[in-house]
Amino acid sequence: MAKDLCVLLVDDDEVDRMAVRRALRNSELAVEITEATTPKCARNLMQSKAFDCVLLDFRLPEQNGLSLVRQLRQAGVGIPIIVLTGQGDEQIAVDLMKAGASDYMVKTRVSADSLTQLLRNAIRVYRAEQREAAARDALRRTNELLREQNRELERQRQKIQDQNLKLLEAYRIKSEFLATVSHELRTPLNAIMGFSQILVSQSKGKLNDYQQEMVQRIFTNGKNLLTLVNDILDLSRLEAKRLNLSTKPFSLQHLAQMTLSELQ
Repeated sequence: MAKDLCVLLVDDDEVDRMAVRRALRNSELAVEITEATTPKCARNLMQSKAFDCVLLDFRLPEQNGLSLVRQLRQAGVGIPIIVLTGQGDEQIAVDLMKAGASDYMVKTRVSADSLTQLLRNAIRVYRAEQREAAARDALRRTNELLREQNRELERQRQKIQDQNLKLLEAYRIKSEFLATVSHELRTPLNAIMGFSQILVSQSKGKLNDYQQEMVQRIFTNGKNLLTLVNDILDLSRLEAKRLNLSTKPFSLQHLAQMTLSELQ
């Protein structure tokens, strides 16, 4: 406590105030003393200036120290309040501590050493409580931030889940659409291929070489188109995980010839 301490001395007795001033000046502490003679004056001073500690006389005009301590604590004043009493009544001491006093001292024991020790202890405890309160407040804010982050994560998780459900529904609709379209396309293709085979067989009449080649191309391209339709159907089955793939050897030369024929 190397810096100056701002102490508010509340006492209506000039002689008692003089004794406290003398003790503080002779102490090891650098103290700035502000004096008040009534509770009202003390309250006004605390509203206009910040103090490190209050030295409060127990017997004051209009309001005793016990009532004033209780009133200050209810008003949110948290700085140490040390009550100076004219007699060492244990019950008064108990009542003062219950009301929120930091400590008390009998006036006959006021000295530089005793006040120094009392002020140091009270301010040390107060600052420790302030640090603890600040730590609790920081922890509360951290917990609230974590709770908000958890809520945001839950909202994001729910959003992703909803999007996944929509994607699954979209895949299902697409698969059904592909399956339906594939099925509907196969019917006219089968008819085209069937009539092409009839023409190729020449059972309904002779065809010249050019006509036979053209009909064969119709049949071949219809067959290829049917393969593409089946591939679309297989794709929908693959996405639905209902398709079993099997490999087998094929003729690369035949594939190349078919491709060239289609491109012609």
